Amino acid sequence: MTDIKIYLKQKAELINTYLKNLIPKGTPKELFDAMEYSLTVGGKRIRPILIIESSKAVNPDVDIEDFIDVALSVEFIHTYSLIHDDLPAMDDDDLRRGKPTCHKVFGEAIAILAGDGLLTYAFELISGNQKITPDKLLKVINVISNSVGVYGMVGGQAGDILENFKDIDFIHTHKTAKFISGCCQVGGILAGASKKEIENLKNYGLYIGIAFQIWDDILDEIGDEEKVGKKLHKDKEKNKITYPSVYGLDNSIKMAKDYVEKAKQEVKYLKNPDILISIADYIVSREL
Repeated sequence: MTDIKIYLKQKAELINTYLKNLIPKGTPKELFDAMEYSLTVGGKRIRPILIIESSKAVNPDVDIEDFIDVALSVEFIHTYSLIHDDLPAMDDDDLRRGKPTCHKVFGEAIAILAGDGLLTYAFELISGNQKITPDKLLKVINVISNSVGVYGMVGGQAGDILENFKDIDFIHTHKTAKFISGCCQVGGILAGASKKEIENLKNYGLYIGIAFQIWDDILDEIGDEEKVGKKLHKDKEKNKITYPSVYGLDNSIKMAKDYVEKAKQEVKYLKNPDILISIADYIVSREL
């Protein structure tokens, strides 16, 4: 049986190797330095991994070299979102993965532009792919745009920062789960999945995305900072609503596990679902 923690770490290292060759260079140097700084401070690279593993789940013989640039594009988008999340107008964070946030190093204006640059460069990467057919790339662009725009991540972030907006399910479904779902759909599209398989991957991504966020809320509440590897209780300090604060701790744990089971049901009949199933289980096995 695959040790999913080791497997994900190995895949992240592979993603980092590819990533180095795709980081743009240019002038003004400060802008490109800020983009590179934020891309390379670390991270689990779960979104590009999900594109790769979702494609393999429906077509085990798929060649990831054909679309590695498309898979990497979502890491550019994810990094843009983190830069903007950390800004004083949003979450006002000084550290990201133990290092000073982009605006702390390069200033707010360059940080904003670095985020903008990463977001738009992602679509340059996708549209510049020469190995995937244009009709597939168009579907990919549509899915990603929807999952990270006003009907996805941007809408969820808006709900998260509005003090009078208290719909926790909307916030986390849109801010986190829709992007993860989009990545899973993209993997299916690139591998030539059927409409039904893409729907299964879409639902799988939504369910693991919600489970991931619920478990993060639980870890923030009762986790061990040393084991989790980041500062905890930030949501409580900022008076943000969380799943435990709305549904209670025990119910939140049950909800996360139920979403994982629903996710596994969605993909278990795909040709090669084992890694996706292991990823789902891993979400609620992270140490408290």
